Amino acid sequence: MRSVSLIMGRFSLLVLVTGCFFLNAKAQENSPFTRYGLGDVSPGSHSISRSMGGITAAYADGQVNNVGQAINFGNPATYGNFFMVSYDLGLTIDSRTLRSANPPDKFTSNNFYPTYVAFGAPIKSKKNLGFAFGLRPASKINYSVVERTRIANDSLGTVYEGSGGLNQLFIGLGKRWKGFSVGFNTGYNFGRREISTKKTFLNDSVFYYQSNSATISNFGGVFLNTGFQYDFVVAESVNSLTKVTNKYWIRLGATATLSQQLKATQTTTRETFTQSQTGDITIDSIYKVVDLPGTIEIPATYTAGITLHKTASNNRGLFELWSIGAEYTSTQWTKYRYYNQPDRLSDSWQFRVGAQFCPDPVAGRNYWSNVNYRAGFFVGEDYVNPDGNGLKQFGFSMGMGLPIKKWNAYDRQFTVINATVQIGKRGSNVNNFTESYAQFTMGFSLSDLWFQKRKYD
Repeated sequence: MRSVSLIMGRFSLLVLVTGCFFLNAKAQENSPFTRYGLGDVSPGSHSISRSMGGITAAYADGQVNNVGQAINFGNPATYGNFFMVSYDLGLTIDSRTLRSANPPDKFTSNNFYPTYVAFGAPIKSKKNLGFAFGLRPASKINYSVVERTRIANDSLGTVYEGSGGLNQLFIGLGKRWKGFSVGFNTGYNFGRREISTKKTFLNDSVFYYQSNSATISNFGGVFLNTGFQYDFVVAESVNSLTKVTNKYWIRLGATATLSQQLKATQTTTRETFTQSQTGDITIDSIYKVVDLPGTIEIPATYTAGITLHKTASNNRGLFELWSIGAEYTSTQWTKYRYYNQPDRLSDSWQFRVGAQFCPDPVAGRNYWSNVNYRAGFFVGEDYVNPDGNGLKQFGFSMGMGLPIKKWNAYDRQFTVINATVQIGKRGSNVNNFTESYAQFTMGFSLSDLWFQKRKYD
């Protein structure tokens, strides 16, 4: 029991440290698009999936020796593949450039944040039953926009600011029966949204106090996400000389995140204030409502995908040579309601394609022949629609799965560093504002022999 306690103790410390990072990190990103809805929605995918265009519904690992055992929390049906304990941690560096067509201008911001921390393990590996739990950011709100105008020959300055976002604490269960897998994630979505509008009126002969209109909302609620996968062989051959069995597989997958109502409390303030060296000082509180109850309605999301992959097996084990897949996802964001009010949102969709290739994992001749090389792209329409013209989005990604052990031990290789680069853009020439971004994600999938349960204690 001591080894099990050690494993859980290590992960509890990892969750605690990363959780503090989630809740206390101050985003440097400055994007006015995060003003709408719940902010900039974070990809609900592992670093491996991100490097393959974001495909999750029909992607799975843990059954082959050369990919490792990552936690695909995008489809909980994959938890049934776990055969040993696994820790997963993702960190992202994000660089964004916002461009304005009229007036011509641009702004660049950089951000560093954790993208997920997760733990997965088999409950009964012989029964193909596993579970996972973890924490990840679901959306981010962070913007600061200054507007200067002239009214009756006087200057009016307006500052729009916002911060916060939605976080997700999840736990899931997955079960596999031969080629069919099913699973679910549940847990708690929680977050905070702070927005304010500050106005300063400058007059040569009359003094005016500055005004502030601020709203702070806290919200949370239980969610449910389900998924399934089905694998079947379409072709098989055996090499009589090398004794290697090659199989071609098709995997179908689908997920559904049900619509959700977050319970919320809202504090609204209308006040005049003045600025000092120590901060803003309230002069007069004109209007204030504290802890007004309400709901935030989040619509359902549906995803379906397919992959074709080739595996090779011999006396060393089972290895994946290559895979290619595609998927489609959609969310009816026009059903979103914030205290019964709609927002400037549109129904979103995204089409993704991704591929993975490993040069020669069966022979294991050298290090680079065992590295997994990945690439993908996506196109679609973002859910934010500030000007009514829609925000088209597209991007591509690439990455590598870098095994940790030396090349001659790949028959027992499960710990992998997954590096991913994503480059994308949202908005086009029909929008006054467009945003381009580059993201670098490091995913650490730590699941190796030192986590195995001891036979003797």
